[in-house]
Amino acid sequence: MCTSIYQVTLDRTHLLARTMDWPRLGVSPLFVPRNFKWATAFDHRVYTNKYAMVGGGSLSATRIDVSDGVNEYGLMAQKLTFANRAHYVDERDQNKVQLASYEFIFWLLGNFKNIAEIEEHLDEVELMSEKNSDTKYGNPELHFAVADETGRIVVIEPTHNPMRVVDNSLGVVTNS
Repeated sequence: MCTSIYQVTLDRTHLLARTMDWPRLGVSPLFVPRNFKWATAFDHRVYTNKYAMVGGGSLSATRIDVSDGVNEYGLMAQKLTFANRAHYVDERDQNKVQLASYEFIFWLLGNFKNIAEIEEHLDEVELMSEKNSDTKYGNPELHFAVADETGRIVVIEPTHNPMRVVDNSLGVVTNS
């Protein structure tokens, strides 16, 4: 079971660490520059991320999947398994950003400086089932740990639409 652990160092640096309990590590180090253009797996709509990021994951022509990362403003995010609780949307809506769940971290880190900004815009995004998707990607059930330089840490859970932000005073998140 993967576990996110929020830590503050002696010099007051905020870190979002984790254990990765996978039989084989399926991520590689990555750097994504500012103004990176990418297309979603769900509907191939093209977006341009405003902010640079570093993290662990994989980027290819057909799939963008970031497990952990931090952007240039100190926003940190991780995805964790969320077995049997995720609620995804089926129907297309041109007025929403519609993503495969594994793309959500990439979108957050590329577009927001802090959790307050995410909260202002969270109703603009939907995590999508593959029912009406352009690309089949299964049903990766995920929830997300997010922290920023203010010291705030939250969990974003797709149990409702729009998704909800849950403050996490303990700073620990596990898979389920």
